[in-house]
Amino acid sequence: MVDINLEIENKSSIIPLPEAISPQNEGKRVKRKEILNLLNFVNFREGTIFANFRQLKYDQTLSLQAFPLPCKDQTLECRWMQPGIKKQHLENYAFDSFLLSNGHDLFRVKAEVTHLDENGIVFRIPDFGHEKSLRKIKRHECESVDVSILQNGVVLSGRLADFNAVSCRIGLTGDSVRSMVWINPDVPVVLNLEKNGRSLFSGNCLITRSDIADACSTIVLAPNFNNLRRFTARGVRNQRHALAPAPNVSFSHPLTGKRVYLQATDISSSGFATEEFLHNSMLLPGLIIPELSVSIGNHFVLECLAQVLYRNVIQRDSGEALVQCGVVFLDMSIENQASLSALLHQNADKRMRVCNQVDMEELWRFFFESGFIYPSKYLSIQAYKEEFKKTYEKLYLKSPAIARHFIFQDRGVLFGHMSMIRSNAKTWMIHHHAAARSGYGLAGVAVLDHIGQYILGFYLHPSTHMNYIMCYYRDENHFPSRVFGGVVRDMANPKASSVDTFAYTHLADLEPLIADRPARPASSQVLPAGREDLLELTQAYEQESGGLSLEALNLSPDLFSENLLNEEYRRHGFVRDRQVFALKHEGVLSAIITISISDLGLNLSNLTNCFHVFVVDQENLSAAELAAALRGLASHFAGEEMPVLVYPSGFLNARSIPHEKEYNLWVVNMRFSDIYFRSIDTTFKRDLHGRNDSKRAGD
Repeated sequence: MVDINLEIENKSSIIPLPEAISPQNEGKRVKRKEILNLLNFVNFREGTIFANFRQLKYDQTLSLQAFPLPCKDQTLECRWMQPGIKKQHLENYAFDSFLLSNGHDLFRVKAEVTHLDENGIVFRIPDFGHEKSLRKIKRHECESVDVSILQNGVVLSGRLADFNAVSCRIGLTGDSVRSMVWINPDVPVVLNLEKNGRSLFSGNCLITRSDIADACSTIVLAPNFNNLRRFTARGVRNQRHALAPAPNVSFSHPLTGKRVYLQATDISSSGFATEEFLHNSMLLPGLIIPELSVSIGNHFVLECLAQVLYRNVIQRDSGEALVQCGVVFLDMSIENQASLSALLHQNADKRMRVCNQVDMEELWRFFFESGFIYPSKYLSIQAYKEEFKKTYEKLYLKSPAIARHFIFQDRGVLFGHMSMIRSNAKTWMIHHHAAARSGYGLAGVAVLDHIGQYILGFYLHPSTHMNYIMCYYRDENHFPSRVFGGVVRDMANPKASSVDTFAYTHLADLEPLIADRPARPASSQVLPAGREDLLELTQAYEQESGGLSLEALNLSPDLFSENLLNEEYRRHGFVRDRQVFALKHEGVLSAIITISISDLGLNLSNLTNCFHVFVVDQENLSAAELAAALRGLASHFAGEEMPVLVYPSGFLNARSIPHEKEYNLWVVNMRFSDIYFRSIDTTFKRDLHGRNDSKRAGD
């Protein structure tokens, strides 16, 4: 038998006919009542059925598309979809049956024709029809999805007609129809899918079928992978959580535009797993989902950019076939990161709080009792304590996107605290690490562990701007010395993690150096730093250290703009500005000076509101000249109480200039995150085997 029409097409499926209309493939019986419901469903969705006529002489089949009208009894009226069909055109044909589909299964009904004219056809529906499942996986029709297919320099273009989770059918357009002859069907191709200029899929595919015609050609492609590796393999992974109730996941499918509703069987800050029925699966590995929502109940809702990573078919003991899919979060807002982290971290440990509102009285009590605010530190801030209080109320009651805080709290009492702030364009600074001297001995380890889990989950998100993590600490603070110093030793690569030592003083303490010094000669200038100045600084720093301080502090020759970060601070009601200057003597660069200005109390040691001095010409720059330059800048930008961090610290030591203390600036490059987290994990294991962290570990 030769069929004239080989496919049924409706709004959600494309189903081959030859096997379906063969008498030996009748399938199971379906009662008339079910057929009526299916016909009304087809009418509801503006679908069609196919009336099949068999040619008497040559035994060929003619299939005519018809629209079914609503029906409630055994009579079915249909309108022809193609006008001009007359009874005499069918004189050499005998009616065989009509076919309809619910989108997955095909139904064949051997009805009786009671009327036929150029407008339509009327059937008497028998007591039963037959169901035949033609596909294991339903196909889904697509709209406005542009396609490009690449193979060895040949590019074909077209539109995506339909897809399922294992294959795509593409209609080629324009010159691509003629170019099909250049495609080798035995060689994989690269398939790219776009919609409205946005990339949705790109991956290697195999050609499973192609139909070439003069006016139109189609090609069917099947991805030759079920698993996609989005990021470098990690040795340390985020903990996955099976939550109750399970999170709901919803999104507009990027290829069909239809809303999809699923549940997350488990979830972490990196992504989630979900399940679909095999026959209705729609998640194609590699598919990018621009707007995906995760919700629990009607309250917790977050939105993100996501991508399908893998698809695995599993068979249950009952015989039911399911598909397990993994979805990775590619990006989400800082606010949504905090919401997701708060849920997951507290699920892992009921005593952990992430970016929650805090009892401010309890927080200040904890800072004093834990020794985080010790006498000399309090003396340095007590004159500004009201400003400090206001800053901390904004940080801990409003949880702005520029800052994150992690608290270990049990029954309303704080035992551990750590926070971090976005200090530069691509850098976050960990600070304010404190643990109670009694109660939970490992509370300090717990908050560091959870801040690490947060970093691991989100540092790859573009909206996090987390290329580097840094922390200031002093040698006498044993916990950060052990942890961060251990990272540097374990990595053994200054471009992966480094420590540089800065001398810490105040501008007022440098004033005696200027008192007896004449005014600066005209040959000494302070100018806005240019790219050449930063390039010279980099060369000097590489000889001195070779570490990451310049990159973390955004002082590389091709520095990032800090304007967007300044605006982010302002949006949340905070002050931030950063200026970079070059101190030159007779045109020769002596030092690079940065002025960072922020709210008092954003960092309790004012390390976000200070001067950074990188001395380039250590031999010829005098301390008095440096002090005079700082005083001149302070008169325009800040007060004389502003801290000064000088690198190398030996510059002041060599001139016997006293300074209050020294800070180590530790930096890790997140491109080496796996080594970093392995080192931290090793340190935690050592601590859990008996080391106590109750000593002060403040900034």
